[in-house]
Amino acid sequence: MPINKNRDLYSFQVDIPRETTKEVEVEKNVEVEKEVEKKRRRKNKETGKMESYTEKVIESTTEKRIVTEERTVTEDTPVKIVFRRPTRTQLEDGDMFYSIWLNKYIKMGLLTRAMLAKQHIDVGGTMDEEEKQYYSQMYVKLFEKQMALQRFAIIGTSEMSSEQVEKRERLISEIGLIRKELTDFETVQANMFEHTADIKARNKTITWYLLHLAHVHDIENEGSKPEPMFPGDSYEEKYEVYKSKEDEDDEIFWGSIDKLSSIATIWYMSGVQEQEDFDTLLEEISDDVNLDEPIPAESGEENS
Repeated sequence: MPINKNRDLYSFQVDIPRETTKEVEVEKNVEVEKEVEKKRRRKNKETGKMESYTEKVIESTTEKRIVTEERTVTEDTPVKIVFRRPTRTQLEDGDMFYSIWLNKYIKMGLLTRAMLAKQHIDVGGTMDEEEKQYYSQMYVKLFEKQMALQRFAIIGTSEMSSEQVEKRERLISEIGLIRKELTDFETVQANMFEHTADIKARNKTITWYLLHLAHVHDIENEGSKPEPMFPGDSYEEKYEVYKSKEDEDDEIFWGSIDKLSSIATIWYMSGVQEQEDFDTLLEEISDDVNLDEPIPAESGEENS
């Protein structure tokens, strides 16, 4: 299977105010020495009469001139924010991270969406047995299709075979239909599904990808390369950096985190891989109730 060599899945710029020292031209009154002609009078020794003459002299004077000065100014400096395409290893690690946390949440006593839906229907719903089974299967299908779509994340659309493109588009379409149907179902059930094991594990996994794939590129610095926004060798280290940036009012963090969170969520839930498709979905995001903002790990939770 060909690997997409373009590591940037999505990128955008944010303007960060920075103090810089610049040479600026200003008009100022400056003291200069100029050669000027002065009219003088003196007595002619031969005739004894006073006569006028002109003498050139150097004297100081003030005049307006354009001069160059160094001044400290605050300017908006563009910084490139990059959400990288995950490697095959990162996809495998992300899947493992999801599974670990799903099991942890279930052991904590949380139900999955499918389990909660079935329980809710059994307790007081009006659906018959066939409808109960149908919605339970829909949740399972949604998860399976989302996982299948993830496999295309490291391949660019231009590098896919026609069969792969067709399969990917079919998966996106099928996921959209399932999500629409489940959204209608869950809307009726209010917010009871918000704290299920798979939703919490999903949000945590989206944060995992955000911490591993977000990069910063100081494009004003020639020769610089994109650097991880959250440096560290493990999820725990990266998450500590996340919290410190949040606490310290880091300007790059706060200028980009909302959009980065949306990008990570869109990618994880829909498998979108092209910048134009991300932009289209970002415009519609306010109308899409399924694109929840990632929820960072809660204080006191054991990280994996």
